[in-house]
Amino acid sequence: MKLFTKLFSGKELSGKSWVISTLIGFGLIVVFLGAMNFFIDPFSYFRFSDGQFTEFQDTESTYLRYVKAKQIEFSEGKYDAFIVGGSKAGALRPETLNKVDGHNYYNCWILSGNLREYYLYTKFILENTDAKKILLHISGPEVKERDRTTFGDVYQTPAVVTGDSELSEFIEFLGKDISLSWEDFIDKINGDYKITIPGIENGLRNLQYRYDRLAKDPEGYIETAVLHDYDDHLKKLFKVTPKNAAINESLDYMKKIKNLCADADVELQVVIGASFINELYEYEAKTYWAYLVQIVDIFGEVWDFSGFNDVNFNPYNFYNESHYNYEVGDLMINTMANGSPIVEGFGQLIDPNNRYDWMKQRRLDYLKYKKIYLDTNTIDLSAYTYDNRVK
Repeated sequence: MKLFTKLFSGKELSGKSWVISTLIGFGLIVVFLGAMNFFIDPFSYFRFSDGQFTEFQDTESTYLRYVKAKQIEFSEGKYDAFIVGGSKAGALRPETLNKVDGHNYYNCWILSGNLREYYLYTKFILENTDAKKILLHISGPEVKERDRTTFGDVYQTPAVVTGDSELSEFIEFLGKDISLSWEDFIDKINGDYKITIPGIENGLRNLQYRYDRLAKDPEGYIETAVLHDYDDHLKKLFKVTPKNAAINESLDYMKKIKNLCADADVELQVVIGASFINELYEYEAKTYWAYLVQIVDIFGEVWDFSGFNDVNFNPYNFYNESHYNYEVGDLMINTMANGSPIVEGFGQLIDPNNRYDWMKQRRLDYLKYKKIYLDTNTIDLSAYTYDNRVK
């Protein structure tokens, strides 16, 4: 009490008192920072430590990797099948899968996923649940690079999955820059804070706000969200060769995933997801075609919905250039259950017997559209409309 009296009386402090007051002040700052991050919790980290589902914003500030892991860890037998993949896989509806095979699915999609993390999450799932099936969703961007941690805090693989110290991670999140917490705090005071994109309990990505925008102005939405930079991306697709630096590492982790499931006697189904033409510039090349063939060599059977076909050419089947809508996901699921394409040209079961013919056709398709592009300086998508999208 005497120390604080001196502090506010303007009297000069002794050297010892100055040190003590500095330490107290520093401690109060640390406590304030930790309290802000803990109670405001902008990353949705602390409120999910027990795995209980509560409302959270499915946004780029949410530590979704951690939320997914905790919901799996505390699922207590609720799910016996799991979707593992990147953000594309977020549109695969667990209820549609349940109708075709009877399993109860949790959708463990993560932002900007990579095969290393798919391996870690598969291992985590098998160690913490009684899983009977893993559906592994693969897409093109995973070959660009493995390490996504430079993207930001929420792209780190959580300690509960890697096996690192959860206490250290807890302390780290207490000490995060409070700018996000402060923004949320001010919004709450002003009454402006709201859950604009609520998460969904079974892991499905919430696309409702995108559907609302699409229905309100289909052409305007598609132009800004799906077809942006279309001319530039076509030019790169047909004139620039991507590096695809993570191919070998991705293939190695696929082998590990296969072995994990085989050792646990868990069914593994592999699917290469739908991809809009505006995304292909990121990876489509000879190296990628060879990579796809090797995927088949590893798993034996793979369903492929990527490549050049009418579903992938229709921009209204996608909510942005890299992600397909729920209905495309449903079509993929129902096609796999059907065993043959429901929509002509969309979906093919690839095995060692047909893999080279499949890839030869993909190369021919690429060369066909490359010629069209070189002749016309575009790939005309005007025939594809909101009305003839997958419904």
